[in-house]
Amino acid sequence: MRALGTLLVALLFAAACGPVEYMNQVSRVASSEVEAAKAVNADKHAPYYYTLAVEYLHKAREEAAHSDYQSANRFGKRSAEAARKARALALQNAKNPKPKLPALEAEDEELEFVDPGEEGDESGTQSGTPSGTSDEDSDNPIGKKR
Repeated sequence: MRALGTLLVALLFAAACGPVEYMNQVSRVASSEVEAAKAVNADKHAPYYYTLAVEYLHKAREEAAHSDYQSANRFGKRSAEAARKARALALQNAKNPKPKLPALEAEDEELEFVDPGEEGDESGTQSGTPSGTSDEDSDNPIGKKR
């Protein structure tokens, strides 16, 4: 009888480890890491890893709400790892920002329609309508007669 009582107490302690680990991993570690990443503007400088960290943290909390603490802890660890990467990348990108590409200037040239079937045409003239159609059919996008 005493062994049964000891076994029951051991099972209760083992069952209680999930929420305890969840409180440590998700509520403290992952949340702190995500906040640290937010503090260095990781949402702007490392949006992929920051978003990943935020979504993993959200999923960890969702799993804990369904009492699946093992999954919650796993997502909490992933969230903390992604937040660390986001923070490191944000600090790196803040120090060495990527050079911005020059703006493309609009060209004033008009583009000419070239039909691929007419490339080998010996006449050297190219029309704006596909071969075999008249000018009145050119405004029909499907190419069928009305």
